[in-house]
Amino acid sequence: MTLKPLLRYIRVGMSCCGDDWIQTDSSRYDLERLGCMPSDTPENANLLILQGSINAKLGTEVMSFYERMARPKYVLAIGTCACGGGLFPTDMEGKVPVNVYVTGCPPRPEAIMNGVISLREVQK
Repeated sequence: MTLKPLLRYIRVGMSCCGDDWIQTDSSRYDLERLGCMPSDTPENANLLILQGSINAKLGTEVMSFYERMARPKYVLAIGTCACGGGLFPTDMEGKVPVNVYVTGCPPRPEAIMNGVISLREVQK
């Protein structure tokens, strides 16, 4: 069995999805056992987590983070707003390639964990 490298993530966006992400990252669900750990800078991260609506001003920051990330790069979109616009349509469609979508408003921690597991299966 070969071990896959760690997923070091950085989160962008703030909304009700952030509360469920905090629950997912807490001791009850514990993403570290799945090999997913937080990163403090985009240069050390290889997973970008998009949460909530991404407006034009935040979109430039998302692109900046994505360009500075370590390779291979992965993107996880969490929540209806990040996945399809929800109530607040975004202009990020097609600018950042998303690997896994986790829908729901807000998504349950179990759904977010399933998204991370799906991303680990896609990971090289």
